[in-house]
Amino acid sequence: MFQRFHRSARPNPLTLLRTVSKDHAFPPLSLLKDRELKWIIETGLGPLLCSASQKDLRTGESPLCRDVKAADLATRLINQIQLETLNEILVKCEGLFPPVTLLKGSSTGSELYPEPHLRVMRDLDLLVDPKDQPKLETILLKMGFRQRSTNSYEFYATHHHSMPFYHKGRGVWVEVHRGLFPPSHQLAKLPVFSPRNITAELRPSWLKGVPVMRLSTELQIVYTASHWALELKRKGGLFALLDIIYLLRRAQQNIRWDTILNWIQDSLAGTHLYLVLSYLNKNNLIELDRTILADLFVRQRSFGILNLEIVHYLITRYVVAGKIPVAAGKVAILWETLLRDEEPARNLISASKNLIPAFGFRSAMLS
Repeated sequence: MFQRFHRSARPNPLTLLRTVSKDHAFPPLSLLKDRELKWIIETGLGPLLCSASQKDLRTGESPLCRDVKAADLATRLINQIQLETLNEILVKCEGLFPPVTLLKGSSTGSELYPEPHLRVMRDLDLLVDPKDQPKLETILLKMGFRQRSTNSYEFYATHHHSMPFYHKGRGVWVEVHRGLFPPSHQLAKLPVFSPRNITAELRPSWLKGVPVMRLSTELQIVYTASHWALELKRKGGLFALLDIIYLLRRAQQNIRWDTILNWIQDSLAGTHLYLVLSYLNKNNLIELDRTILADLFVRQRSFGILNLEIVHYLITRYVVAGKIPVAAGKVAILWETLLRDEEPARNLISASKNLIPAFGFRSAMLS
């Protein structure tokens, strides 16, 4: 049963995520301001808003309702082409090498969401053993895909995936991964993201009758958090949080928290996971046992109370509200500085010296 919404609550993208996580009813669309609606659509959540506002859309013919319906229809069409292409790729791969592992939206959108188009995908992310990478890429080339990038082939030789493939007729991008992070990045050197652990955490699954592999719930959660935290994305930045909400909902009480805690001990992955879960918990998007959050906190090195408050603020202003919280061009630097694998005080001092005007955070936090 949907719970009643509070009229005093001003709807925003987090309200929308809460309709998924808490089975709340979304407030009437009429309460959304034009800017808020446009931002929800720009960030890719239009289909989710459409799904949560069916009653309003059936009775309303305002421009606002038409925009929501248009966003839903456009995403349905794009998503259908992507999933049909994915299925065609998988069918052609079957029997030639072990099942392909689906990553990110290719995995969560096809398995966890009530309707696949609710999870917007920028591209199809596929993981294979390095020795099978040429076979998959040959299949893509035969299907009409061509590699395109502003980076050179030499750049991708040391990357965790090859140069992206693009099909002009379908408008579909594919990335063929041989790892989860670039080999030179400190995350790739963590045991949790090692080839051995990835192999141990693969789980057999199906997509339209074709065998595939997916990461275990636990590894998906840790990987999603770290991949998201590497860059604070303004548009589409809420989908990783939504993925984790769905992963937690599916697993409920069966998550191997002890395994996760061992994986992320004193590592950058611990910083990323605590950041995401603490933000979701703070905004009533998940209900996490306090002891788990406490255990996660002591296993990360980057956040004190003030640092965490600032980073949560950046997420709310930049990703949720779509506003620029500091001078243009400095958000990425501030984010990276505060999330460094260093002591909280050192990170905070570095951020203050490099980016913050003389009046400091106090004025920014009160605006």
